[in-house]
Amino acid sequence: MKKPLLYIFFLICPILSFAQAKPMEQKSHGNGLNLVKNFIKDLANEDIALDVILSQYVRVTEPSDELYDYLEVSLEEIRINLMMKKLEIIQYKSYKELPRKEVRDIDVEDLNTENMYFLYHKDRLLTSIYTEEGKIASFTLVSKGNEMAHFVCY
Repeated sequence: MKKPLLYIFFLICPILSFAQAKPMEQKSHGNGLNLVKNFIKDLANEDIALDVILSQYVRVTEPSDELYDYLEVSLEEIRINLMMKKLEIIQYKSYKELPRKEVRDIDVEDLNTENMYFLYHKDRLLTSIYTEEGKIASFTLVSKGNEMAHFVCY
C-alpha cells in the first residue's frame, strides 16, 4: 500500500509546486498605447541612454551600424523636442481618432492602422509611431512623393 501512495505523491508533487509558483514577469512594455507612452516617458528621461531605449523599445529587423546611428540621431532629435514640452499634455491619438483631412495623405500600405499612434502637443504633431510585435517598428513618417507619406519600418 505504501508504494502506490508513494508513486501518487511523486506524480502530484511537481503539479503542486507549480501551483505555488508566481508567474514570471514579462519584460515586455505591453502593446499599443501603453508601449508608446512608456517609450515617450523613457525617451524624455535624459538619464536613460539612447542605445538602451533603442534596444528595449525599437524593433530592428535588419541591423547595421549605419541604421543604429541613424536611429540614435532620430531618437536624440525627438528627445530634444520633448525637453521643451510638458509630457502631461501630450495627446496620444490612434489612426481612427484623427480627422479625415489628417490621414488622407498617409499611405498605410499593408500596415495595421490599429498600431498607428500620433502624438500631439498643443495641437501640433510631435511624432508618429507604428508598433508591431510588442515593439516600436517605426517612429519615422516620411514623404514618398505625390503628397503621400508612409511609415519607414526598421
